[in-house]
Amino acid sequence: MSIVNQEDVVGCYVDVTLVNGTQVSGTIFTYNPTEGVLVLLQNPSEENPSVKMIRTNFIKDWKLESEPSEKNMLPSSIEPFNMLPSMHAGRDKSIFKHASLQLKKAEMERQKYLDTLNENTPIAACDVLLKVARVYPDISWNEAEEVIRVNDDVIIVGDPDWTKAKATLVDGAPEKEQALVNRIQKKIDNK
Repeated sequence: MSIVNQEDVVGCYVDVTLVNGTQVSGTIFTYNPTEGVLVLLQNPSEENPSVKMIRTNFIKDWKLESEPSEKNMLPSSIEPFNMLPSMHAGRDKSIFKHASLQLKKAEMERQKYLDTLNENTPIAACDVLLKVARVYPDISWNEAEEVIRVNDDVIIVGDPDWTKAKATLVDGAPEKEQALVNRIQKKIDNK
């Protein structure tokens, strides 16, 4: 393929014969003569057009049609501003303000859990509390028993210390809560 400008051939229909005899045809989507790459779209008017990328070194012969048929025409270009995502989330809140608000809300939630702890609470227990609170926000630290209470039937204890926390059922709890215990234990074990 002789060196021509990219602007001259984009949108034209071309029939290409490769050095191995393979016939390829399609509408030129892009052509980069310096890198020797030709990209063709086959059936661009359909929903899923085929894309063929050909190295120009492997082109034996080619025939160019300046006006492709209706079905082989490239779609019209899209205005760039139609492609941009909205810079506003919700009612005129910028994305930055929205993210800042969410961050502040998460920090307040975290502080709510930390306020229930005292200086005698093991640091590992704090870590477990914050980790599990992301998934189960209604948990709390029970200072008298030194356990994390998930609900009336499920607690998290340090076994034997808080470096090996363990979710367990309280005495007399229904067996159906065992599934919740297993899910919480899986969350605790994930690093």
